Amino acid sequence: MQTENLSVQENELIQSLQTLIMTYLDKNSSLTINALAQRANIPVTSLRRLANGQQKNEIAPHSVLNLTSYLLKEKNLQNLLGKIDPVIATFLQKHFGNFIFSSSTQAVYECDLNNELKDQIKYFVYKLAANHNGTDWMTIVESFGSQGKKKAEEMKISGLLFEESGRLHAKNKNFSLDLSVAASHLPDLVGFYKPDTITEGKNSFFSLSESLTEEAIQEVRLLQRECVKKIHSVMNDEKNLGTIPYFTLNMAETFVSENYVGELQ
Repeated sequence: MQTENLSVQENELIQSLQTLIMTYLDKNSSLTINALAQRANIPVTSLRRLANGQQKNEIAPHSVLNLTSYLLKEKNLQNLLGKIDPVIATFLQKHFGNFIFSSSTQAVYECDLNNELKDQIKYFVYKLAANHNGTDWMTIVESFGSQGKKKAEEMKISGLLFEESGRLHAKNKNFSLDLSVAASHLPDLVGFYKPDTITEGKNSFFSLSESLTEEAIQEVRLLQRECVKKIHSVMNDEKNLGTIPYFTLNMAETFVSENYVGELQ
């Protein structure tokens, strides 16, 4: 019975996406499937299958997010959920709802920026520039060398960065990336952790593991979400804004090797 229900949901999702795609193409008759796939930053084979209404077992969540965000010209995920068909909204809520907070400063999601920040050095430079006080050329060169300076100059030319009073700032201070891109940078982001300086009181490290039930895992996820919301509130309080570039990670995963990959990637 569960398989049948899941199949119905997938059919409805594909039909809703097909309708959205065809409506957009009807209004933009000069646009080809290939061109739309490139602009929405999703594989052309995935878009073609969706446009033809072909049923597949799995649809990559980031492909659906990229597509709907581009078609509806909506960068704010919370706003996007209110503009799309409930079937698509439910799918995106399931996969990305954990990153939506009730806030007037919701992070924006841009397909082009997401694609640009697949470059690791650009990601770190942009992350520094997204701080309220931005960053400077010396910090970039000291942290990432000549390649960092080159990447920053490229992003400045493209309009992703702008310079003001000698400091570089990100075009979008509050931005979000899809999970696959963010996860690809995790190893090097963790590399910034300095265990030798823990006595200075600026960093922390906690690692816990145990075999749990599904219910317990959900409880941990809720606790993490509440913790992140409180940290988010502290970081967005103007009285707390300073000059020390600071980051925090909050993640959890199972010690289970899963090689399963969705078909529409």
